[in-house]
Amino acid sequence: MALPLAIAVEVVRRRRRLGPKVLAALSALGVILFVFLMGIIGAVFGLQPLQTGGSGPSSLARGDIPSLYLELYEAAGERYGIDPWILAAIGSIETDHGRSTAPGVSSGVNTYGCCAGPMQFSVIGSPSTWDSYGVDGNGDGTKSPYDPADAIPAAARYLVAGGAPDDYRKAIFAYNHAVWYVNEVLAKADQYRSATPLPGGGGTDDVPPPSVTVPEILDDRGITLTPIQRGDVRSGTLDPRVLAIMADMGKRHAIVVTALKSDHSTYTVDGNVSNHSAGRAMDIGAVDGEVCRGIRTGRCANLVHELAAMTGPLRSTELIYCWDPDGPDDPRGFARADHCDHIHVGWDG
Repeated sequence: MALPLAIAVEVVRRRRRLGPKVLAALSALGVILFVFLMGIIGAVFGLQPLQTGGSGPSSLARGDIPSLYLELYEAAGERYGIDPWILAAIGSIETDHGRSTAPGVSSGVNTYGCCAGPMQFSVIGSPSTWDSYGVDGNGDGTKSPYDPADAIPAAARYLVAGGAPDDYRKAIFAYNHAVWYVNEVLAKADQYRSATPLPGGGGTDDVPPPSVTVPEILDDRGITLTPIQRGDVRSGTLDPRVLAIMADMGKRHAIVVTALKSDHSTYTVDGNVSNHSAGRAMDIGAVDGEVCRGIRTGRCANLVHELAAMTGPLRSTELIYCWDPDGPDDPRGFARADHCDHIHVGWDG
């Protein structure tokens, strides 16, 4: 057994025996390592949020964002051609959509002595950031950083100047020079974004959207992911079906994911472009504490049979293991000797 996989399986086995203080310490260490690695990953791979194509608000967004702000985020997104949920995420993190009672939200400046309003524009210096990007959004003849009708479109204008929509990560970093801030904005935007259409024009009615599945996956202690894989989950580059099936498996099993997108080669051993490279596949190396070895009984075999029996939009077009899980009459499932140590689940474009 490869050492990292052995460690991951042992972690799954022992989690329930760890005390709360130990778990808290490990969680804090994990957060620090994750934020550090995400900065490297973002710089190297240029991870971007999911391109929305006009996605509306999720149920979380409708419940969390005041109606006036919701209208302003969507209007500003349409006016400047950017994702409104990036704007909404910034508004949430900065001031809870203007509801924060902290200094500088409705008057004055914040405790750092620089920024004002629901989108926290810098109002110091000459010209200040507000001087450069302020907008009279409601046409009342004034530009006020405290008025959300002015501040929200100004934030959209600022993001466009920083590189949006071509490079949201760069644009958000220009808004606030911190990697942790970029990652939090992207994660919150995904929660606010409704279902994303499947590639090829497929429907989404039966596929839970990333706004639901991403938080479930990242919070599920039964799904073991490396920092790079967690970056893939948060990046918006994985197919919604991959996320949905992973979240579903996590409700019923403890799984160790051994490959997603960024940690898999672009090509298969046969020289074909892998579905991993398009974010449409994942590999599972252990199930409920059992390392997959290609045998026809046990926990890995049970999961393979579950996946083979699935119907509907989450039914994979690739299901590969050491033996054919669904018989010779179904071409989607087949056996490969180099897949005896993991279950491959994938979807064609």
